[in-house]
Amino acid sequence: MKKKKKIIFKILLSSLFVVLTIGAFLYILNQIKSKSDNTAILQTNIQAEFLRRNKITALNSEIKAIAPQREELETHFAKSSDVVPFLDTLQALSKTVGAPAEVSSLDLTKEGGGLELAMKSEGNFIATRKLLALLENSPYELDFDSVKIEKKILSDKESQLTAIPIWTGHFQLRLQSFNNK
Repeated sequence: MKKKKKIIFKILLSSLFVVLTIGAFLYILNQIKSKSDNTAILQTNIQAEFLRRNKITALNSEIKAIAPQREELETHFAKSSDVVPFLDTLQALSKTVGAPAEVSSLDLTKEGGGLELAMKSEGNFIATRKLLALLENSPYELDFDSVKIEKKILSDKESQLTAIPIWTGHFQLRLQSFNNK
C-alpha cells in the first residue's frame, strides 16, 4: 500500500508539474502573442511615419523645383508695395520705344480689386503704337478702359515749310492683378 501511495503521489506530482508547465507555456505563449501584436502595431506606425516623411520630402523637393515658376507667376501680380516700381516700369517702357509717358492719375477701383491709372504719352505714331502693343502684352493683367490717340502738327520754327507730326496717346488702364495687401 505504501508503494501504491508513493506511485499515486508521484503521478499526482508529475501531473501537477505537467499542468504547471502547460500553464507556464500558455502564459509565455500569450505574452509572445501580445508582444507580437504590439510589434506589428509599432511596425505599422513606423511605416506610416516613414511614408509621411517621404511625402514631406517629396513635397519640399517639388516646392523647390517650382520656385522659379512661382516667382515668375508672382511677377504678374502687383502688390501695394510694387506700385511705384510698376509705374517706373511703365515709364521706362515708354521711353525705350520713344514715346515718353507720364501718369496723370492713380486710384484704387471702387470694387477694391484693382488699380486705375491714366497716362499720357507723346511721340511719333510708330512709338505710340509700340507703347500700346507693349501695354497689351504686359505680364500684368491690364484692362483698357479707353485709348485715344491724337495727331498734333508742330511746325518747325526755322523753316515754316516742314511740319512735324506728334502723336499723343491717352490711356485709361485698370490693373486687375493688383493685390492691395
